[in-house]
Amino acid sequence: MALDTLASPILFWCAVVFLVSTELYYLLPKSVSDKIGQYCLSLGSIIRDYSSGKYYKPWKSAKAIVVVSSKRQIMELSEAPVLSQRAAYADMFGFKHTMNKLDHHDHKVARSRLYGRLLQVNGPTNLAKLYPHLQKRLEQSLAHELEAGVSTDGSVSIPIAQTVRRLASRMNSLIFFGERLSADPVFAEALLRYPADMVKCMAAFQVTPSFLSPMVHSLLTNRGRAMHIIQNQLISVLGVNQKNWQEVPEIKQMTIIHNMSEMVEGNDYWSPDVLSQSLLGIWFAASHQPWMNLDFILLELCARPEWQTILRKEIGDFSAYDYERLEKLPLLDSFIKETIRMNPLDTLAIRRKALEEFTFSDGGIPVPKGSTACVSSFNLMHDKEVYPNPDEFDGRRFVTTMSSARGTKLTEVSEKFPIWGYGSLACPGRFHASLVIKMILAHLLSSFDMRFADEKARRKWSWETFTMPYESTRVVLTKR
Repeated sequence: MALDTLASPILFWCAVVFLVSTELYYLLPKSVSDKIGQYCLSLGSIIRDYSSGKYYKPWKSAKAIVVVSSKRQIMELSEAPVLSQRAAYADMFGFKHTMNKLDHHDHKVARSRLYGRLLQVNGPTNLAKLYPHLQKRLEQSLAHELEAGVSTDGSVSIPIAQTVRRLASRMNSLIFFGERLSADPVFAEALLRYPADMVKCMAAFQVTPSFLSPMVHSLLTNRGRAMHIIQNQLISVLGVNQKNWQEVPEIKQMTIIHNMSEMVEGNDYWSPDVLSQSLLGIWFAASHQPWMNLDFILLELCARPEWQTILRKEIGDFSAYDYERLEKLPLLDSFIKETIRMNPLDTLAIRRKALEEFTFSDGGIPVPKGSTACVSSFNLMHDKEVYPNPDEFDGRRFVTTMSSARGTKLTEVSEKFPIWGYGSLACPGRFHASLVIKMILAHLLSSFDMRFADEKARRKWSWETFTMPYESTRVVLTKR
């Protein structure tokens, strides 16, 4: 959500009241005079921060964060049993509430293995077969977005964040749930809204006491409406209506929901409820990052129009493409990767929560129980040994650089490019994300010239370690 949206009068004063109430809770143990004084200071600080467009630093006392950097440390960070990925993100996103009472400790090894087989092993083959259906979905969805845009002199102005969010959601939903199920307007809207609900709750949970989390979740998500719509539909398809699920066979057999149900057939643990809950988690992981990366990539293309020409020349006739050919565009791959390197969505990565105190084998700083260990994705992706002139944007960096980064692809897992994680828990859905991003980019580049509607408009904002697109930024598309 953009700061200019947050600054609207109603939301602004709601935020003030909400945050001040939280401050009062934490001030209760202090004397009355201290409470009054700190209350006034907090109120003034909140108003100054929101009115000036700055992010607000939560006042919850945070536990230590240990940042590691060597390859050996990163491997231990990724693989140590007492350093939990799920626990870190369960705390951040409140899985107990946002994923309908998910117990992140339950069968965690079995879940990880299933997700790996489902997305990383079977994914590329299924994506290749789904490609023509995804191409059709993209063309239909983009046409709908353009109809809703503002037309002037043969060009169309679109809100870029909202547009790419919907395009990515529509394409991902076909990969997950097939043509007919994902075409249901209520279900499709819930799929679009659910990741946004998760992010809103994540931000709110950082500044509220834990006992208020159920109420916060209920208020921000309309009592979890999107979550329940999705899960109820999935339970129906995976349960009593599984045999009656109507879908084109050639699409159905390639969907994530169908493959997941087949892989666990006969296993009593994987009930329709558990499967639907797992799919909620996979959906969030797959849908909340690609559209933001897409937004930043398109903004870079608008800021560097010469790269539109360069990539358009490499792509050629996009209408004749298939999955394999799309993966053989080194300049497009490099430009995407360089944009992500320069615009990381989170300056920290590979987050793990210590379930008990942990010390790395090199005898470094111990990680106290309950604390977070991670890497600095910003620092790793600005290492001069790997990325010469790291503060300069170089769209050809991964094609022409004379460092170890040369020739590495977007989907490769590396400690020097940690956006996918690392080790055995590296993101298994990275091939899906890469395909969605590349298809949308290639289609737009082949069909349109792109420019900013307002060169001076704000394009991104920061909150804590996160960077997010502005909702209000508009891009003008001119048909070629």
